[in-house]
Amino acid sequence: MEYLEQNLAALARRQPDLAQALAQTPPHPEAVVEPAKSGDPALRLGGLRLTSAVDPAGEGRRLAAAAPPGPLVALGFGLGYHLQPLADRDILVWEPDPGLLRAALAARDLSDLLPRLRLAVGQDQLGDLDGRASFLLRPSARLHPQAAQFLGRRGQAPAAPSGPRPARPRVLVIPPLLGGTLAQAYWCAEALTDLGCQVRTVPMEKMSPLYKLMFQAQHNPERLDRLRAPMMRFLGELAVLKAEEFGPHLVLALAQAPLDRRALTALKSQGARTAFWFVEDHRQMVYFREVAASYDLFLHIQGPELMAELDRLGANHAFLPCAAHPAVHRPLSLTELDQRRYGGQVGFMGAGYPNRRRVFADLVAGGLPLKLWGVDWPTDGPLGACLAEPNRYLDTGEVVKIYNACRIVLNLHSSVRAGTGAGGVDFVNPRTLEVPACGGFQLVDRVRGLERMLVPGREVAVFEDERDLLEKTRHYLDHPEEAARLAQAGRRRVLAEHTYHHRLEELLTRALGPGAQDEDGEDGLNPALEMMLDRLAAQAA
Repeated sequence: MEYLEQNLAALARRQPDLAQALAQTPPHPEAVVEPAKSGDPALRLGGLRLTSAVDPAGEGRRLAAAAPPGPLVALGFGLGYHLQPLADRDILVWEPDPGLLRAALAARDLSDLLPRLRLAVGQDQLGDLDGRASFLLRPSARLHPQAAQFLGRRGQAPAAPSGPRPARPRVLVIPPLLGGTLAQAYWCAEALTDLGCQVRTVPMEKMSPLYKLMFQAQHNPERLDRLRAPMMRFLGELAVLKAEEFGPHLVLALAQAPLDRRALTALKSQGARTAFWFVEDHRQMVYFREVAASYDLFLHIQGPELMAELDRLGANHAFLPCAAHPAVHRPLSLTELDQRRYGGQVGFMGAGYPNRRRVFADLVAGGLPLKLWGVDWPTDGPLGACLAEPNRYLDTGEVVKIYNACRIVLNLHSSVRAGTGAGGVDFVNPRTLEVPACGGFQLVDRVRGLERMLVPGREVAVFEDERDLLEKTRHYLDHPEEAARLAQAGRRRVLAEHTYHHRLEELLTRALGPGAQDEDGEDGLNPALEMMLDRLAAQAA
C-alpha cells in the first residue's frame, strides 16, 4: 500500500474520475505481489503469473520492443513494466479488472508513467480506436478472452494502403441472390469499370429460383436452415473459385451477399482485400453482426448507433452513403401511355412498411391525391383504392418512369415501427438521390444526415410532419415553377457529388489506396469518366 497514494495522485493529474474510483475499489482478493529473483516486484493471480518471476523489468523491455509501431491500445496493465519503455508514444491501456489495477498501483512507484498514458477499465471508456494497433499482454488475454477477441478482430484488418492503387485494379463483385441491392451491385460494377478497374461479377442471382423454391414450402425454420446452409457454403466456395481464377486486388460484396467467415478467410489468403457495402437498416438486417469484423472494410449508411455496435464487434468501418447511377436514373421522354400508367399528382413507389401504411392512410383521409406502387400494401380500404395495380415488384426501368412521370414523388423513409412518423430514422435512402437524378421533384421527410447530402429548401423539399406534407403538397401542385427549380438544383448537386462513381472512387481509395496522380499532383480520374461527369454536369446546368 506504500505506493498507492502517490500513484493515485499522479493518475489524477490526467484522469481524476478514474483515480477517485480506484481509490474506492478493493484490491483483487487473489492478487499476490512478491519479489522476483531480480528483486523487482512480480505479480500473479492465483497460479497465473502476469509478470516474470525472474526478471519482470527485462521481460517488460522485450515485450515493448515487439510492440507494433504507431499509436497503441494495450490490453493488460500488469505491473506496468511493458508500458514504461513505450511511455513517449500515444498509448491507451485497457485493464478490464479494476481490482487488479488497484493492486498494481499499490505494488510499485508508477508516478512517472501514469500521467503519460490513458487508462480504461471498461470497453465503453475506450473511445475511438481508429489508427491504434493492438498490443496484448498474453496473461491478460487469458484472463479476459472476450476483450482479447475484440481487440484481435480489429487487428486482423490490414492498415489502409499508403501508396497508390494499381493502375488497373482487379475487382471481384459479389451481389446478393435477390432484392433491391442486386441492381446496386451491377451499378457498382459499371462504375468501377468507368473508373478504370478490371471487373468481374459472380452472378449469384442465377441461384435465386432455387432459393425462392425453398421458402415456398411450409416447412419449419430448422428444416429450411438445413437446406439453406449448404447452398450458402456452395456459393461462398464458388466466389473463392472465381477469385482463384481472376486474382482480384479487391473483393466487393453488397448487402446480403452469400459470403460467410470461412469464405472470407479463403479470399484473404489469396491476398485480396475484402469490402462490404451494407446499404440496409441495421435494426432490420441483423446478420451484419456475424460478418462485419471479418471484412477488411465494412461500409455503412447509418450513424452513431450502428458505429458504436461496429466498434464493439471490432469491425474496421466507415460511412459511405447511398448514391444514384446517372446511366439509369435520368430524365426520360415518356410516351403518352407511359405517362398515364406511371404518372400522377403525388406518387409513391416502395414497400408498405407499418409506418408508411399508417401515415399514408391518414394523409389520404386528409385529401392527399396519392397513387401507390410496390408490395405489401392493403388491397382494400383507402390505401387499396390508391394502388395503381395489385401488389407487384417493379423493375428499375419502371421505377425510373414513375420518378419522371409524377408531379410530386413522395419519400417517407421506412420503419417497422408503425408509430414512427416523418423523420423517425437515421439514414438517407437511395430514393432521396435517385429522384433528383431523374429530374423529378420529391417531398422527403427530414431524416438525420439529409443536410449533408442536399440543402433543404434549395435542393430538395422537406416536410416535418403529416400536416406540413399536406400543406406543401398543395403549395407545390399550385406552384410548379418552384418545384422545377428545386428539382433542377437537386439534380445538379447529385450529379456533382452523389453518384456511384463518386462512392466507388472513395471506396477504392479506402481499400486500395489513392489513384494515380496527374502531373500537377492532383488526383487523376479516368479520362473517359471525367468527360462523362463533365457532360452530365453540363446537361444539369
